[in-house]
Amino acid sequence: MPSPLQPSTEAVGMALAAALLIGPSAFAAAPATAGSPGAAAATMAPVAAPLPAWLERRIAQLAAQPLGNPPQSVWRYVYRGRVVYYLPPQCCDQYSVLLDDQGTVIGAPDGGLTGRGDGRAADFHAVRSQGLLLWRDPRGQGPQAPR
Repeated sequence: MPSPLQPSTEAVGMALAAALLIGPSAFAAAPATAGSPGAAAATMAPVAAPLPAWLERRIAQLAAQPLGNPPQSVWRYVYRGRVVYYLPPQCCDQYSVLLDDQGTVIGAPDGGLTGRGDGRAADFHAVRSQGLLLWRDPRGQGPQAPR
């Protein structure tokens, strides 16, 4: 029996198949649970509201790129009282991206040569809440929370 933090292979396969048929706006992850540095592993679940059009386009761009290391993902959080979207950093000292609800870059909370981002959202990891995995490149293996 899989643990609550690791969905069964069958459940993951069904969710990925549904996401491919319906598209990213129809699915998001269950809310993260407390106890891990960022969020716990997530499972796919239907979402009532569609994703913003700009975010749908951004996800399509990410999906068209080569598989990232780690695989690309998009997370929604509440930060300083407003909804934001977080794209974790990729390999080799690249910056993360934190976007507001209109798709405007707020800053890079982490990544870069120091791993501490660009300084414009330095408190993001400490004060963010209500983490929700919206999309993760299905070519990667298993759900994984950013740090």
